[in-house]
Amino acid sequence: MRSAFGQLSSGEARVPLRGQLESAAGATLVMPAYLERSRELGAKIVSVFPDNADHGLGIIQGAVILLDASTGAPRALLDGSELTARRTAAGSALATELLAAPGASVLALFGAGVQARAHIWALAAVRPLREIRVVSRSGATAERLADELATPTSEREPAAPTIRAVGDARVALRDADLIVAATTSYEPVFEGRHVERGAHINAVGSFRPNMQEVDAETVVRARVIVDSRDAAWEEAGDLIIPLREGLIDDSHIAAELGEIVNGTSPDGREGCEITLFKSVGNAAQDIAMASAVVAAADELGLGRTVTL
Repeated sequence: MRSAFGQLSSGEARVPLRGQLESAAGATLVMPAYLERSRELGAKIVSVFPDNADHGLGIIQGAVILLDASTGAPRALLDGSELTARRTAAGSALATELLAAPGASVLALFGAGVQARAHIWALAAVRPLREIRVVSRSGATAERLADELATPTSEREPAAPTIRAVGDARVALRDADLIVAATTSYEPVFEGRHVERGAHINAVGSFRPNMQEVDAETVVRARVIVDSRDAAWEEAGDLIIPLREGLIDDSHIAAELGEIVNGTSPDGREGCEITLFKSVGNAAQDIAMASAVVAAADELGLGRTVTL
């Protein structure tokens, strides 16, 4: 993620705004990218179908194709759903490492799907999590996630010391210094006035101009960092809605995450009460992650070779 965001902000990544196709069941996105410095090329096709959860399926489905940067020949095909979850959480972990208080340990997690699970593991790698409070729309999914992670299933994926489902957003936010919003909500899932001073927020769920899982008060209070300015003003309803309401202007985005990685913008809160990393997802992340996965698979002898 350091490589992906760093190249994105230095102009070394070619990433067109993603194509979006609406259908009866949801949206399908096409996201190509070329990272010049690392010579990584490919594309992701991903669908976001909200009703999948009612049928026991992940809301996000898709595939990533990695191409040879010299010939354009296909190199590998990867599970887009799993890769999306892990690269999104890894991006949030990088933002948390750069922006959150060093001792941040209480996580309020809004959403209980694949992204929520991935974020728990990723954030635990960069901050000493001691308590996790999970909030979901139905409550039942939060209970299931908390029960599932209360006991470690392997040494590689240990449970947090304390994880519990919470039915009230205000209770979840009390003393929380880390917040993750990973929902497909069109309305704010918590109120900014309840966010503790010094908290860091990763908002990764909303990806359309009319989706707003983080309210305007939170945005106004925060030092806002994004994955891409162009993409944020095109797709991030969390920012577009308060902009249209006149509560912020386009200078409210303090930096891209890659600018902090590259040292052209400072890390931390820079005098603001809270920090907010707003991500709509970027193909540079997908292709950097896919390349790393394929390199590891080659080294370990994993995967299946097919002839086209």
